[in-house]
Amino acid sequence: MADISKFSIVTYERKPGQWRAAITPIRRSVSPPQTGTVLSIVTPHDLDSEVDAQSTAEKIIKKL
Repeated sequence: MADISKFSIVTYERKPGQWRAAITPIRRSVSPPQTGTVLSIVTPHDLDSEVDAQSTAEKIIKKL
């Protein structure tokens, strides 16, 4: 289980009433990411509200 505090979650509205969230690990180093490094994950489906998108993102992080 990953620590939620080590990730940034940004919610956004793709279209009116269709929300998603982007999950990005918080990087402490200033070096550029290595090839093949996952920089972010986006929730797989549109959701009805910003709260639902945030909650789904938190569930994804907990599964990591």
